[in-house]
Amino acid sequence: MSIEVLWRRYAASWSLDEHARPDELRACVADDVVYADPQGVVEGADALSAYMAAFQSSVPGGAFEIAGLLHHHDRSLARWRLRGADGAVVQTGTSAAMHNPDGRLHTISGFFDDTVEGPADHAGQAAL
Repeated sequence: MSIEVLWRRYAASWSLDEHARPDELRACVADDVVYADPQGVVEGADALSAYMAAFQSSVPGGAFEIAGLLHHHDRSLARWRLRGADGAVVQTGTSAAMHNPDGRLHTISGFFDDTVEGPADHAGQAAL
């Protein structure tokens, strides 16, 4: 799959329910994925899925969208926006990744921009 499709599917997996998420997530990330952001580090697809579930409970109705991509060789950089349930942007950031040989994301590092003007209760809770 193309880098654009990969990142869009990965971003959408953050909003999927616990039944739909595992298969979609495994299409996008390696089984031994390592994900890190300012909130913590998780290892493995199952742990990342659980982390996504916790995100969903902290930002109900939140959804990520990919705003831009750069990539070369086995590396990519995705600019993203987190939209709240009302569609307003509550956080922006960048995620960098290294890909495994089959193209799936293997090591993902998420970085949050300074808080976007908006609901204070969402500040610092983004992840991708």
